[in-house]
Amino acid sequence: MSAPFGKRLIVTTIAAILAIPAFFFVARAITAWRQGYDWAEMDWDDKGRTSIADFLRAADVGKRPVDVNGQSCVEYFIYRDGITVKIVCPQRRS
Repeated sequence: MSAPFGKRLIVTTIAAILAIPAFFFVARAITAWRQGYDWAEMDWDDKGRTSIADFLRAADVGKRPVDVNGQSCVEYFIYRDGITVKIVCPQRRS
């Protein structure tokens, strides 16, 4: 095995290994982006800011209207099992 071939093989192997998680990350980001949520809307645990992890979780979160005590609200739920992530209701005017 010649030195340039061996070096090229190592570089190609490392690139292939890094390409797999990069592809997963990009695919996940595209899926999350296509959900159409606003950046502030993706603060799933109501900590006051949206992180990259919150953004990536958006790929697994759906949105549906619900009725809470006679008020029309929006429920965010996990697609996999339907567990509620959060419910957002419009604030009532006093």
